[in-house]
Amino acid sequence: MTAQRPSGITFLGAMYILLGILSLLWGLLQFNVGAVTSLTGAIFGSGSISTFGSATAWQGFLGIGSAILDFIVAYGLLGLRRWGWLLALIAVGVTVVQGLLGLFSGGVWTFMCGAAGLVIPAIILYYLLKPEVRKAFGQ
Repeated sequence: MTAQRPSGITFLGAMYILLGILSLLWGLLQFNVGAVTSLTGAIFGSGSISTFGSATAWQGFLGIGSAILDFIVAYGLLGLRRWGWLLALIAVGVTVVQGLLGLFSGGVWTFMCGAAGLVIPAIILYYLLKPEVRKAFGQ
C-alpha cells in the first residue's frame, strides 16, 4: 500500500525544484563571470582580477552542486523516500544552525534580519518532524 503524500510535502518538493532552478542559473552565471574574469586577468597580467575570477568560478561550481542537491531532495520528497526526508531534514537543520550562528555576527540590525530569516526554516523543520509527515515517509 502506497502512502498518501501530504500536501505540504508536495509544496516543499515544488519549492526545492524552484530553488534548484534558481541555484543552477546563479551557479552558471557565477561560473561564466568567473571564467571570463579569470581569463581577462591572465591575459592582461592582473593577479587580483585573475584571483577574483578563480574564486567566482569556484562559487559557480558550488552553486551548480547545490542545485543538483536541491533536485535530489525534491525527487526524494516527492517520491516519499526516507532518504529524501532525511536530506531535507539535514539541509533545513544546517540552515537553522547557520542562521543561529549568524545572529551574533553583527549588530542589532543583523540580529533582527537573522531572526526573521530563521522563521521559515524553523517552520519547515517543525513540519518535517510532525508525526503524520514522518509516517508518510515510513519513519
